[in-house]
Amino acid sequence: MPAANFNVVANLRTSLIRKALSYAILAADADAPALTDPFDENGVLQTLPEGYLPAGYTTSDGVQFSGDLSMSDVESGQSATPTRSDVETDTQTAKWTPQETNAVAICLYENLPLDEFPAMGSAAWHWRRPQVPPTLYRRLVFIARDLNKTTGQPIYIVRHMPSALRSDREDEQWQRTAEIARGVTYQAYYDEIAGTDCETWIDGPGWRDLAPLSNEVQSIAITGTPTGGTYTLTYAGQTTAAIPYSATAAQVRAALAALSSIGGTANVFCSGGPHPGSAITVTFQGALGGTDVQQMTASGTGLTGGTTPAVTVSTVTPGGA
Repeated sequence: MPAANFNVVANLRTSLIRKALSYAILAADADAPALTDPFDENGVLQTLPEGYLPAGYTTSDGVQFSGDLSMSDVESGQSATPTRSDVETDTQTAKWTPQETNAVAICLYENLPLDEFPAMGSAAWHWRRPQVPPTLYRRLVFIARDLNKTTGQPIYIVRHMPSALRSDREDEQWQRTAEIARGVTYQAYYDEIAGTDCETWIDGPGWRDLAPLSNEVQSIAITGTPTGGTYTLTYAGQTTAAIPYSATAAQVRAALAALSSIGGTANVFCSGGPHPGSAITVTFQGALGGTDVQQMTASGTGLTGGTTPAVTVSTVTPGGA
């Protein structure tokens, strides 16, 4: 096996480190439509269905998604580790602390329907604690917005809990030095119509900009049916050693890989052939992948026999598109 290029193996990409530069939390009552696709075919974020209301500002802790995973293990006398493990439960919760005193924050904290209050300032807001707390399922949507650092276009992460129930709430504190905050935790439950307890999408114009660019493909063809001799290829000012008129794809690859402007077999791949009857295609990959590389030139002066033999190079697929 050839020696590994660690940079290729590791494939470290800072462009794939995501942050929630800004985010939004929206809630709807259980009778609102579930979110089925937040993006159009071009990755543009779409308006949410009717009934989803924003929770507003939160504390700088943001949203914390937690999972509670429990396993059932079988232990055996002949093994120091379990000989069988099975997942028993795998639940997900979302925890955040709204800072605004708005209808959504109060309803989520007090476990009230989202249409409980009139428009802000139009009338008094009033609620009472019931003797038996109701079981109110919600639909929750969390949207994080990041940017593609190269193009500046937005990347969105959208998470939808189609059926969520309040599982905990923090203390509500009234004090002079801080806002009145109402921290809540909601647990996701399986929704029969949606077929899941949680669904996540990643898309946006900035995400589409991360699509891998095409590798350039060039074709080498021999005409004139030579019966002997050799030809050469030139790439980025460097010319290969003589290549047999009847070369295979492997021989052409070896000749190109020997050029320092190519940089080894990891950066070029050849298929098709053998010459002279069949063309050989050259795909630029690795360090040369996804870029519009120079087109090779060829010299067939060393070919013999046949009828005016020659070598031509053409671009089949431009790189970087």
